[in-house]
Amino acid sequence: MRHLSLSVTLLAILLAIAHAQTPSSTPTHPPVVAYNPANWKEVTSAEGGFTISMPGQPTVVSGPLDPTLPALVMHLQVLATDLAEFGVTYVDLPVKANDPTVAKRFLDGARDELLANGAKVLNETDITLEGIVGRELIVDHMGGIFRGWMFFVDGRSYNVSLATKSSFAFTGGKPSSNPNDRNDSYEKLCSRFFGSFRFTKKDTATFSPEQGSDGALDPVTAKTDLYPADAEATKEIAEALKSAATDHKRVLLVFGANWCYDCHVLDRALHDGAAGKIVSKSFVLVHVDIGEVNKNLDLAKQYQIPLEKGVPAVAILGRDGKLLYGSREGEFEAARRMMKKDLVVFLNRWKESPLQNRER
Repeated sequence: MRHLSLSVTLLAILLAIAHAQTPSSTPTHPPVVAYNPANWKEVTSAEGGFTISMPGQPTVVSGPLDPTLPALVMHLQVLATDLAEFGVTYVDLPVKANDPTVAKRFLDGARDELLANGAKVLNETDITLEGIVGRELIVDHMGGIFRGWMFFVDGRSYNVSLATKSSFAFTGGKPSSNPNDRNDSYEKLCSRFFGSFRFTKKDTATFSPEQGSDGALDPVTAKTDLYPADAEATKEIAEALKSAATDHKRVLLVFGANWCYDCHVLDRALHDGAAGKIVSKSFVLVHVDIGEVNKNLDLAKQYQIPLEKGVPAVAILGRDGKLLYGSREGEFEAARRMMKKDLVVFLNRWKESPLQNRER
């Protein structure tokens, strides 16, 4: 796995900013260790200004990017396992700017240089973390699959990366640009890793509250009990309808599972910010666990939720139990890419109006 992600990480940073060559003294990796889900631990870098979870203790390496560029120092935390290679890299660059156009130019340059050096971009998505706009790239390069989150924050580049073999990442083992071809186990691993990344050192000019209130839904650290195994969804829906009738609200059903990272992203959004205020005031929220797509299938059918379109999926009921809305086309399946303002518009559209409350 040694050359799988680190070389791509360096290309994304080095070539995008200086068209330099890969360092002659590439930092060495720790010995490959067996992957164990129980070994996950939080890793915090006070100097780097971030925290993230990895399945073990990473090796910390710092050194010049290139002998001709001694002022540019790469700081790397990397961990190799038998499934994947996990890494976080940051570099301070001589460009101190909060201009979004500068960040976009940097991110575009990283992608273009990857392409110029033989990589094939399978997927490219703009992402937002705590108001900071970044880029997710999934790349087929040098016989492996590289997935990276890149950010450019006030002159510092961040690259969060996970590299693995195509046989683990894709059904059938062949690289594909179709998200449906990715293995569930690969998606769960990525969700746990990338979803744990946070900035801890915040510059007020860069991380403004106004920025954080817009953009895509915020990444989260997945919980294990969002959908409790012993929950009785039918009973909870009945109780929610009674509460909704008393409080003049509607019932919001969210079909999902603990393994679904986007379910956790949507749940946080339904409790935080403007969307959270609307839900608290106008809806009774019920989680409907689909397990491994083998639980509460009768409820999914009853509320016209096609689970083959993905989860999370949403249904809205009137307080009389009548189905008012169902996400029949997988509208919420990629919740991590959903814009906060769009979620607010959706909730405002389906909440009861004061006029409806007076008429009943």
